[in-house]
Amino acid sequence: MVLLYLRHNLSQALLAELFGCSQPTVSRLVGRFLPVITTVLTPHADQVAERALRSTVRVDGFLAPTGDRRVNTYTSGMYSGKRHRCGFNVQIVTSWRGRLVMTSRPLPGATHDARAWHESGLAQRFAGRLHADGGPGGFADTAYTSTGLCVPDRKPNRQPLTASAREFNRLIASRRASVERVIAHLKNWRILAPGYSGMLERFPPYLDAVTKLEIYRTS
Repeated sequence: MVLLYLRHNLSQALLAELFGCSQPTVSRLVGRFLPVITTVLTPHADQVAERALRSTVRVDGFLAPTGDRRVNTYTSGMYSGKRHRCGFNVQIVTSWRGRLVMTSRPLPGATHDARAWHESGLAQRFAGRLHADGGPGGFADTAYTSTGLCVPDRKPNRQPLTASAREFNRLIASRRASVERVIAHLKNWRILAPGYSGMLERFPPYLDAVTKLEIYRTS
């Protein structure tokens, strides 16, 4: 029941019909077993992360839609001007093999990716692991400029890029392609897309459980 709820984002009323129980029972079971799933899978996820962080990773962010709640939509920072939707900014780290490694603490959708990198705690997790520190580091897009991650070169004062800069950008783009596929697979857990409809303060445990399940599924 809990896995169906996370994977297909079915309403609790529909799940109650499918399993022959009441909607409050579904709600209680989801609340009871969600932390159990997370607790059981956390040691495995930690092992995967520790192993993957020894190599160069890929970093990106995506928006987990929540819908327009009509209460302080814009002042609360949930509206993403880049994606023109309300939701949470979730940072994602993947391995060079194109496997999910970890997701960050969700932040309001208006948060820029570079800022989310620092505020979500990922920057602290990568302290000493970036290229500047002599570590394996990671690849990201230009939204992560000045974070210490390896990003493509930007056009200097709107001047054309040199041939070497274009080749450098092409190489980074080819190495970042896998992170887009990981995000697409993660969104197959429909609780993250097309949209989370529960209470916003309860979203982090759902994200944590889905992250652990996806890491377990792909590893």
